[in-house]
Amino acid sequence: MKRTLKLVALYDATRNEYTLLRHNLTLDEVDEAVRELSARLFGLFVLDQHTKHSAAVPDDCRACRRDVEKKAHVHPKPSFKRRQQ
Repeated sequence: MKRTLKLVALYDATRNEYTLLRHNLTLDEVDEAVRELSARLFGLFVLDQHTKHSAAVPDDCRACRRDVEKKAHVHPKPSFKRRQQ
């Protein structure tokens, strides 16, 4: 069986340039790399949500805030800010 490897690149559309960030990754490794790079480069992170949250809007969801506070591993703990409408 042929093993499929992946690379991760960052594209800057304003300059039409790219930067190579990771290579020779398995499917599992690429998922972890994208999570880590998203957090570092863009301030984004993805957390596991084990149950459906009842709030219709994420800004009003206390369960989401608890998940971020407990699972994001950001120090010091960030304060919550509502999105601009």
